[in-house]
Amino acid sequence: MKKFLLSIVFLILTTALIVANIAPLNGLTTIQIAHKLPILLMPADFTLLIRPVIFIFLAYWIYKFNTSETKTTLRVTLFITACLTNTVWFPLWHYGFFGWACLSTFVALFSLYALYRTYPKKQNLFSQRVPVSLYFSWTLLDFVINANYLLVLDEWNRFGISTVLWTILNLTILTAVALHFSYHHCERMMSYVFIWVFIGIIVNIGLEELFVSLATLFLMTILVLGMMMCSPSQSSKNIKETSLQQN
Repeated sequence: MKKFLLSIVFLILTTALIVANIAPLNGLTTIQIAHKLPILLMPADFTLLIRPVIFIFLAYWIYKFNTSETKTTLRVTLFITACLTNTVWFPLWHYGFFGWACLSTFVALFSLYALYRTYPKKQNLFSQRVPVSLYFSWTLLDFVINANYLLVLDEWNRFGISTVLWTILNLTILTAVALHFSYHHCERMMSYVFIWVFIGIIVNIGLEELFVSLATLFLMTILVLGMMMCSPSQSSKNIKETSLQQN
């Protein structure tokens, strides 16, 4: 029954995504609305190709979902919440309720973070935490982009900070978040997703904002170095050192 519920909400989310882009809601596709405002954080359209990959991983996660574990009910509840709030995002976004759309993304993000934390640290299995990590990472980026879109729409002055510096600040915070997960959770998937989107940002703005492009390239290098901190050999070394200290 629990797998059935997971499958149903996942199918609803997939259908909403397809409908919003093939049969545009309110006459526009999701991408067309996104390009209405000048957002430096907006990546090139090709970065959306990662969504089918994430959905394939999620389908596999549902297929391998273990209904006998103690946290099963909690995981089902959190996943359903994330899927439904992400589904609601499409009509909200397409009909101009951008504040509510941002809020729905935040609820999905919080649910996915809670779902992510139900899995043990540094146990990155493709049938367990990896698909959740991919979905969580993409939703985090979605939330930041949504929030910036809303701020530009409301003509917020960003505390007097220039658009360029504000964009770099956002990217730096995202990089710091990815480094935190790399170090404390041996989490690589988030860095992979962020690097992919950062590439899209560089391609999208090109040489128009060279300072942003160079800063993004530098932050990508930092993400790669951060992933090296959770290499298998380093993780094994840390485990052995911890065991020796306890003995």
